[in-house]
Amino acid sequence: MAHFFGFQREYWRNREQTGSVKASSPGLARAMVQPFWDGSCPQHVLEVGSGTGAISARIFRRMQPSDKLTIVEINRNFLAMTRRKMVQSFGEQAISGPVSLINADFLHNQMPADCFSRICCSLPFNNFAPQMIGEIFHEMLRVCQPGGIIVFYEYILLRRMRYWLSLGLRKDLKAIEGVLSGQIQQYGIEHIPIFTNIPPAMVYVLRKPKVQLH
Repeated sequence: MAHFFGFQREYWRNREQTGSVKASSPGLARAMVQPFWDGSCPQHVLEVGSGTGAISARIFRRMQPSDKLTIVEINRNFLAMTRRKMVQSFGEQAISGPVSLINADFLHNQMPADCFSRICCSLPFNNFAPQMIGEIFHEMLRVCQPGGIIVFYEYILLRRMRYWLSLGLRKDLKAIEGVLSGQIQQYGIEHIPIFTNIPPAMVYVLRKPKVQLH
């Protein structure tokens, strides 16, 4: 319950960094994590935008002793909630080694290239400028290992509803759709509808080519 009210408080404080009035459902968290592990090798997972930690906890439950999780969250209060949830669920000692929590802007954090085997992104793209969205995907692809997986989600029909209601510049909403559609068409390998989430969501799974495209 504390996480629910904390999420609500952050939504009304900073709606640009928060994509929904409700944290991710267990079904959405499960779908975001399911494509991650095939058990063949250790995983180094990056989570971009943890919110209150619903997906973070789901990732940790799937981790093996050799796996690592790096969480980057720009909102200091959300990161504190994520850490509190992880400690309550797994204990301080359990997460101190394999989990790194970073309070930073993902675009300005300068992570090494080809570092992560899996990337889980929960950023509210509909709240961002189209150019920034392109930069975020460029950075995720840069830090993702060749052949690695990138998973993100969108709320179904949310952008269409904003377009119809003129909540935002229509040209920006069209440009956002163009950027996301371009990434999906180029790298997408799967999409998973989650109708039990509020609002309903679509999970997209992308794969970085093993050989860099030119």
